Amino acid sequence: MSQRRKAAALLSASLLTVTGVGLVTATTAQAAPGCRVDYSITNQWSSGFGADVAVTNLGDPVTSWTVEWTFAAGQKVTQLWNGTATQTGTTVSVASLPWNGSLSTGARTSFGFNGSWSGSNPVPTSFRLNGTACTGTVTTTSPTATATATPTSTATPTVTPTPTPTVTPPPVTSGFYVDPTTQAARAAAAASGETKTLLDKIGQTPQGYWVGDWADSAVAAAGVADYTGRALAAGKTALLVVYAIPGRDCGSYSGGGVATSEYARWIDTVAAGIKGKPWVVLEPDALAQLGDCSGQGDRVAYLQYAAKALTLKGARVYLDVGHSSWLGASEAARRLNLVGFEYAVGFALNTSNYQTTAASTAYGRTISGLTGGKTFVIDTSRNGNGSNGEWCNPRGRALGERPTAVGSGGLDALLWVKLPGESDGTCNGGPAAGRWWQEIALEMARNAKW
Repeated sequence: MSQRRKAAALLSASLLTVTGVGLVTATTAQAAPGCRVDYSITNQWSSGFGADVAVTNLGDPVTSWTVEWTFAAGQKVTQLWNGTATQTGTTVSVASLPWNGSLSTGARTSFGFNGSWSGSNPVPTSFRLNGTACTGTVTTTSPTATATATPTSTATPTVTPTPTPTVTPPPVTSGFYVDPTTQAARAAAAASGETKTLLDKIGQTPQGYWVGDWADSAVAAAGVADYTGRALAAGKTALLVVYAIPGRDCGSYSGGGVATSEYARWIDTVAAGIKGKPWVVLEPDALAQLGDCSGQGDRVAYLQYAAKALTLKGARVYLDVGHSSWLGASEAARRLNLVGFEYAVGFALNTSNYQTTAASTAYGRTISGLTGGKTFVIDTSRNGNGSNGEWCNPRGRALGERPTAVGSGGLDALLWVKLPGESDGTCNGGPAAGRWWQEIALEMARNAKW
């Protein structure tokens, strides 16, 4: 698999939110239809923007949903995930998919999209869920005279607000952190014109911070403390990628890792640097390559130890298990179950690879069903054009969907775990693994569908 090196850049995005709930008349035996929509602009550049839309059903359960709104300034939806979008003029309609249409009372789902704009990009001010206006609270009006106040011939029955249900938010509530010190961010800062615009697509998008044995444990811990500390101060979620397992990458471009006798100590030192509650993708390829080469030691025990040590320091840990064209789902689940989920919350897919989000999602759901319903995350950093069968610096690829919390259908989030523009190794004309390769960075940004 491709080289992963220390680097991180996570996009700071301002969040603009609109909230509401529908008001309709209900019969005595029914809850009133009602809904809440939180629309957040997660990123914006000269001609485009990204947005997340979270929908909470505050009324009766539904088996499918359609969310509608109108853009006030002619914005267009250009790419959407976790739903099916149609747009007629300024009116947008997003319908549920088969796996996320069922919403019980108080349940929440979300979808994200990329859009275009010109001149201004105001936040929509009204939304409808299955035809019901979303305004933030449910009000139930009794159709009979048995209201809380005794009506006269001219009185209107008393309207009693129904308490808004407590809704459990998805794991991420404040967004992922953008590190302004990554190679992509520095390259964008030094560029101008179209080059800068393209590189900003990478440098201003949240990405993983890789920590491994290219620095000794004390230096690695200091880097983790600095990075997670900055994320915490910004009120954002840090994304760490721990990559130092003994026998790493079976001696290929990313070969290395710490000694078997040192791994637990290295993990303890790095974990001590954690501040806040970062997400962690633990040891890319480690389970996918389990038993493929010598020098791995007791890899299952190492992963168990690392998951525990990192979790006890506040991390949210996902065990990496390769991608949808590597292990069969049953074998991936078997290996994950060997490590277990006493401390890890779920698993990670497609790290540094190019499999489509759709293929990865289907694969993840199958694995989830074989691991007791454990949830997963997908690396979408370079999967915008899918895979051409190569893994090491393939050409013609594209940036994928931007990071976003999902929190439904078993999928916790789409993430950028790999840092686009950093070489996989000296293959297909690339520089050494982890080095910045601006030619391929610009190619992926230019090919992106946003």
